[in-house]
Amino acid sequence: MRSIVLSFLLLSTRGAVAAAAVWCVCRALRRAHAPSRLLCWLWLAVGVRFVLPWGIPLRLPRPQSAPLAAAADTVQELGALPLPDLTPAAPAAAVALPWYARLSPWHILAAVWLAGVLVLALRGLAGYWRLRRSVALACKAPDGCYGGACVAAPFTLGILRPRIYLPDSLRGAARQAVLLHEQTHIRRGDPLTKPLFYAAVCLHWFNPLAWLAFRGFERDMEAACDEAAVQGRPLPERNAYCETLLQFAVQGQRVPGSLTFGQGSVKGRIVHLLHYRRLGAGALAVCIAVVGLCFAACMVRPELSAQPETTTAAPESPATAETAQPTETPAPAVQPSALPTLSDAANSPRFVCPVDYKYISRFRSDEDGHRGDDLCADEGTEIRAAADGVVLAAQEHYSWGNFVEIDHGTDADGLR
Repeated sequence: MRSIVLSFLLLSTRGAVAAAAVWCVCRALRRAHAPSRLLCWLWLAVGVRFVLPWGIPLRLPRPQSAPLAAAADTVQELGALPLPDLTPAAPAAAVALPWYARLSPWHILAAVWLAGVLVLALRGLAGYWRLRRSVALACKAPDGCYGGACVAAPFTLGILRPRIYLPDSLRGAARQAVLLHEQTHIRRGDPLTKPLFYAAVCLHWFNPLAWLAFRGFERDMEAACDEAAVQGRPLPERNAYCETLLQFAVQGQRVPGSLTFGQGSVKGRIVHLLHYRRLGAGALAVCIAVVGLCFAACMVRPELSAQPETTTAAPESPATAETAQPTETPAPAVQPSALPTLSDAANSPRFVCPVDYKYISRFRSDEDGHRGDDLCADEGTEIRAAADGVVLAAQEHYSWGNFVEIDHGTDADGLR
């Protein structure tokens, strides 16, 4: 559980870094009057970064500093999601502990995270269900929209088969502009994209930069549809569209992830429309190049290059190199009287470590005869025999617990 929680936190951190970088880039591009539909692609890349643990591999040079290299290796190891162990577990010799005794702080963090995800998901589903029931009696208008007394504000409802709902009081050029706004939503797939983005943010509800990315995506998505609605329109029709925004601004956002016409910062949307102008071909090409570069950067997964192996050889003269014959270096002889130790594996050629431990608790006492090393590992970890031998005892001790005593024979000096 610890590795899973740390891997998810690392995934959220990568998404947060991408969100902060995209926020700065979008702020600069917005000042340059870049089309808002291009900025939406950057926010979509951030949403994908919050969900997908992998990406485009990018080899980076290894840091020269040893502490930095060690820290980078640790981050890279945490980035790999743990795979489930499919090997059958060895039967535990001790009595299994109850489930509440095996809980750790990592289990508590995972439970808190899951509770937050469920609360936000149920809130969104309940709001969607209430809104759908409130417009169940809406009638279809000649222009293909749905209206009636139950529709108080323009919005689009539905994921796979979205419908546009417009109030009956909305008529004339303002109705055509709002209808074009909602049709732009449907044409660009916003009824599906926005709920998916909201679902990704629900997974990272504890990360404020995830909500910043969602708000930025929502803002630029509405701005892109506003630009499409007023593009090529004369000034009077543009003013009428802004008045319609003010009229329905009090409705607010009905459902998280929904598409309501008056949601978001209406003041910012109106100021954006008043200063909006189309870019030339050259400036638009530069904006597209910047957005494409940033999109690719969000999808990159950095990896450290392997540490180069350096070998040094003594210089030899040409005559010596021609006459030199390959010789075999004898292996260092192992002293037969060397006892197996855990701290020096070279002196224990016949023995292996009996368990994959986390740390060693060393304690020596001549009074009670404690002369061993305690290997601390998780419950249920497989225990191996250090070497071939004869089992002398396999039982439970009042102080040692469950133990197995194995006779590995004697060495050349008669030591066991």
